[in-house]
Amino acid sequence: MRRFLIILFIFAFVFGGSPMSAYATDCTKDTLIDKFGDWFGNLGKKEKIKKRNIATRQANRLAACAEKQAKKAAKEIEKTGSPVKGQA
Repeated sequence: MRRFLIILFIFAFVFGGSPMSAYATDCTKDTLIDKFGDWFGNLGKKEKIKKRNIATRQANRLAACAEKQAKKAAKEIEKTGSPVKGQA
């Protein structure tokens, strides 16, 4: 059991530093690391509290991902230049 936990932590450490695009490009899908974190964070809690915590964590991840995508889109627009600026 101890070896399994050590291997699991090493795996999470190595692949935890990879960019989000390596896991999933869709913000609504949970990665394996997200599911493990949800499971580990809710160990020993009642079912009602587990569901609430998981829903909260998913909503926070979705909001963070959407904000990240919005910032990326804003940078893309700044690079290309806005066509509306010159047409006024």
